[in-house]
Amino acid sequence: MSADPQKLPFVPPVEGCQVEHIHHVGPFITRVELRLPDGTPWVWTSRQHRYRGEVRALPEEAVGRASRARWWMKVRQVVRITWWISLLFIIGSTCFAVASFAGLAPDLLGTFAGNTLALNLTFFIGSIFFTLAAYLQFLAAVNADRLAAIAHRRPPPAGFRWFAWRPGEIGWLSAFVQFVGTVLFNVNTFDALLPSLDWVQEDLLIWTPDVLGSVCFLVASVLALLEYGHGRWNWRPGDVSWWVVNINMLGSVAFGISAVYALVLPSTGELLDAGLVNAWTLAGALCFLTGAYLLRPEMRRKLAVVIPESPGPQ
Repeated sequence: MSADPQKLPFVPPVEGCQVEHIHHVGPFITRVELRLPDGTPWVWTSRQHRYRGEVRALPEEAVGRASRARWWMKVRQVVRITWWISLLFIIGSTCFAVASFAGLAPDLLGTFAGNTLALNLTFFIGSIFFTLAAYLQFLAAVNADRLAAIAHRRPPPAGFRWFAWRPGEIGWLSAFVQFVGTVLFNVNTFDALLPSLDWVQEDLLIWTPDVLGSVCFLVASVLALLEYGHGRWNWRPGDVSWWVVNINMLGSVAFGISAVYALVLPSTGELLDAGLVNAWTLAGALCFLTGAYLLRPEMRRKLAVVIPESPGPQ
């Protein structure tokens, strides 16, 4: 059957493509198998569409005789957002890891570990970097069609957008929910800087947004797993994308467990278990740090495979 652009969550690379199979996860489309007019198989997936605009080699008649140098510069613009997402998540994760490690091994970090304000400020700074990274991730989902058009050497369908409402797309929904979670962590870590809070205020202002933010991270990670595996969990340790989504899932679980133990007890005014809060926060931060770092080889590997060997203008 012919590919109907109105029924697909992306614009096919060339006119006249045939749709062979559409994979759904509930109401979401996560994978579409096409056949180009010359018979070449072509696969679209939601995750790749967001992170690199489905950049891949196309037949010469599809891409024309555009300058390869100009093409490479455009590809660099497309993938630069992924580089920044990686860097910002790495910085945020490092802040969380350092502050939580200080709580576990105060003797190793000296006065910093004993300064509650400094520790809470480090968490807050880390949460800001998380939010910046999550928003860039959201922008990648919002502008995925534009990035794909640039990658395929077509005029972009619309201008750059700072926001769009697309709850019917699983990648958009995952990115949006994670962004909301990071904003809740901003609230949680900022409120932790407020002095002289009683146990009720701590539970309402610090613990509640912490729990809600952790739930958002869990939901976003589940959606990312479903998006990657098209509704099934797969064992693909040879694929760096598999490591990214699964390690981030572990990080979300660790943050969720940490939030449970961060409840302030009315009888003592202390956390349910401060040691476990720090331990699980450290574990989650290290997971997100690893996942963020792996975005880079994921990006480089795919670009190395997909850059077409097309000639320059003649």
